[in-house]
Amino acid sequence: MKKQRLLITSLALNAVLIATFLVLGYIYRDKIAQKFVRIKGNPAIVMYGNSITAQGKWVELLGRTDVMNNGLPGQATFHFLQLIQSHVIDLHPKVCFIKGGINDITLGVKQDSIQSHFKTMLEMLVQNRITPVVTLTVYKQNDPPSKKEVDALNAFLISFCTQNSITYINLNRFISDSSGLRAEYAVDKIHLNTKAYEIWAREITRVLKEKGI
Repeated sequence: MKKQRLLITSLALNAVLIATFLVLGYIYRDKIAQKFVRIKGNPAIVMYGNSITAQGKWVELLGRTDVMNNGLPGQATFHFLQLIQSHVIDLHPKVCFIKGGINDITLGVKQDSIQSHFKTMLEMLVQNRITPVVTLTVYKQNDPPSKKEVDALNAFLISFCTQNSITYINLNRFISDSSGLRAEYAVDKIHLNTKAYEIWAREITRVLKEKGI
């Protein structure tokens, strides 16, 4: 009986450990997948931007294992420009999805500077034979001054992309209205929820299909 109890206890502990491992694996599956992408190297896709990009579970969302999330939480376009060589160009991806600007606007960075940073980054990507795709800056919730600045930045991005045959994605048409980011797509005033990421992923998938990537 004693041996039987020990066997039952051992099996129960093993079951708990296996269940715990599976649960943790599920919770951290995207982080685990990202580690494999980094080990493998040479990702076809690099996601580059601020915390809104960084919080996306892109391996899961896109259903691919060749996408690297190099988002920089809390950073502005100045920092993107400083790090684009190591975080994007040196990885030699086929395409870079780039998004940013809202942190600059929150910090009061002048439009000329934000636009200049974007222009330089996009030119660097093209010069290095990396296809850039711009995701236009998403509005905050109920912040008219910020919305005005976002509109100015997006107008520049649309014009620059159009003139240079660069693809852009406009998420605002799906997740925002006249007052800004809609509450049903937000976890706070600025960050996106799962429904918003699914829409974003759908648009990225559409672009990748168009480009044959």
